[in-house]
Amino acid sequence: MNSMMTRPASTAPSAGLYSDMEEEDNQEGPERDETDTFYQLVRPLMADDPDELSRKLAEINRRSSQGSGR
Repeated sequence: MNSMMTRPASTAPSAGLYSDMEEEDNQEGPERDETDTFYQLVRPLMADDPDELSRKLAEINRRSSQGSGR
């Protein structure tokens, strides 16, 4: 057996290495592109009152039905 191919058990990565890296990434918060995409989807629905929200939903519905050929 080639001694260069074996690795001593003491240098094996710990079971928590990946989860440690993931936890560190999660603590940094969402990445810019994730929040941009979220706000692109949500911003049209943001409204100060129920009437404004109703108007926005009606406009979105109108646009989507025009594009679908209905």
